[in-house]
Amino acid sequence: MPGNGNHKAYDYAERIRARLPRRLQELRERCGLSKYGLARESGVSREYLGKIERGKANPTLPVTAQISHGLGMTLEQFTGELEDGESSSEL
Repeated sequence: MPGNGNHKAYDYAERIRARLPRRLQELRERCGLSKYGLARESGVSREYLGKIERGKANPTLPVTAQISHGLGMTLEQFTGELEDGESSSEL
């Protein structure tokens, strides 16, 4: 059932969603990019990047791939670090 808050897959997706804003901001800053700079590199608008970083938007997989490319990394590198917390005490 989509959106079922009692399903393990839903909980997993919610943890990823909650981590994405901080991950994006940290990587953007580590790369020395402003939101405007990442927008130029990725083709994703500065406004939308800001919404993602504030947790107000959930990008689709293709948009996440654009952002990853703009950061100079693969989608796997970008999302893999979102999952690393799974092995920590967060479970």
